[in-house]
Amino acid sequence: SYDPVKFNDAEVAESTSEYKIERRNLALSETYEPGSVIKPITVAAGIDLGKIKPETTFNDEGPVYYSGYKIDNWDGKHHGVQTIVNLLQKSNNIGSAWVGHLLGSKNLHNYFVRFGLGEKTSIDVEGEETGVIQSYKNWKDIDLANHAFGQGISATPLQVLSAFCVFANDGELLRPRIIQKIYEEEKEINIPVKRIRKVTSKETAATMNSMLVEAVAGGESKFFNIKDYDIAGKTGTAQIFIDGKYDANKTNATFVGYLANSKKFAMIVRLNQPSTSPFAAETAVPLWMNIADDLIKYFGIPPDKKI
Repeated sequence: SYDPVKFNDAEVAESTSEYKIERRNLALSETYEPGSVIKPITVAAGIDLGKIKPETTFNDEGPVYYSGYKIDNWDGKHHGVQTIVNLLQKSNNIGSAWVGHLLGSKNLHNYFVRFGLGEKTSIDVEGEETGVIQSYKNWKDIDLANHAFGQGISATPLQVLSAFCVFANDGELLRPRIIQKIYEEEKEINIPVKRIRKVTSKETAATMNSMLVEAVAGGESKFFNIKDYDIAGKTGTAQIFIDGKYDANKTNATFVGYLANSKKFAMIVRLNQPSTSPFAAETAVPLWMNIADDLIKYFGIPPDKKI
């Protein structure tokens, strides 16, 4: 507080110093390596180009090597013959790298860009970052493998969420907006949704929608799934690059998803170095589900009809 009669700049500066901490909207102004939440984009690219189907199989017999570097699954476990659905359920790095190499650098990079990675979403808020997707011409085999499961690239949480919403919007990338309607006296002005571009076919988006429901229902997220509601989602546990190497104990834990049938809302939860567990399935997922449960009640969304 200050005396309005004896106002001076020094007094105001002292009284407001505690509020001078830098404040940023981390959803759009901070980039990070998103990790496995990128796997659905890799899979969608493969399906859209006709390279794979949900039932396509690959061999997960052990670690693989690209450019002399080892790629392994996040838990070091291996499962033999796996389908693409299994890839998403188990968040399989070896399978993702395999799909990435099936696509090739140019195709994967092209779909990253089409999904909006490496460019601003153009939301009407200041301070948005673009993230980094290096030119595919500079990718080595190990880069292609890593990028296929979300390492070695950077994005904002908003970019990841916006990309994920392509599956909920029939393959269309839409521009995020802050204002949906303006009420002026007795008038109601709707702010139209802006279509940015077609990313995948409607059929690919529908296939991904179903696969992502299976990913949640049959993966580690199932322990926190909301009863009687189909959630389309994906976890991401990305190790943070510190002092020239990735630290397994310091991670970005992410869960991104939406209600697969009503599609009333989509949401992303990203935790930077969670203290209770490094894994998204044990940190970001339960938080996401708790918030989603409250939103379901708030919007009055009826349960999905089970066949």
